[in-house]
Amino acid sequence: MITIRKFKLPDAVSLARLHRGTIRSVNSKDYSPPEIATWSGRTSAKRFRNLGKLNDRFVALEKRKIVGFGDYKDNEVMGLYIHKKHTGKSIGTKLLTKIEREVYASGKRTLKCISTVTARSFYEKNGFKVVKKTIHQIQDQKLRVFEMKKRLIKI
Repeated sequence: MITIRKFKLPDAVSLARLHRGTIRSVNSKDYSPPEIATWSGRTSAKRFRNLGKLNDRFVALEKRKIVGFGDYKDNEVMGLYIHKKHTGKSIGTKLLTKIEREVYASGKRTLKCISTVTARSFYEKNGFKVVKKTIHQIQDQKLRVFEMKKRLIKI
């Protein structure tokens, strides 16, 4: 059974590990080794603690172990990552639904995100449309990404 709860600062180490592992395994099919190394190399527990203070964040747990997380700020999904052994179990959809409800309750009626090539089909299955293809620069690497948007309705 999957439970969703708010992020707690002690979660930062687990989230950093999950984030790095997901990029290196799941995203590696769509991005080059230098892109993966640069992207995953900036991940740290300190960064997750700091971002956890700036963004709203939920974690997904299975048997009290973190298996995914989702961040948002205002009406933008800032990140959504699921452990490689738990993809395809609707955990991402559960986290996204939680974020959508929170954003809708705040009075906003659209949700946007910058999606990786890997996550594009996930967001499309959840009602997002591509606004434009663009580049996300991380240090000297230029990652191909998509600006996406979804109109929210009450769930």
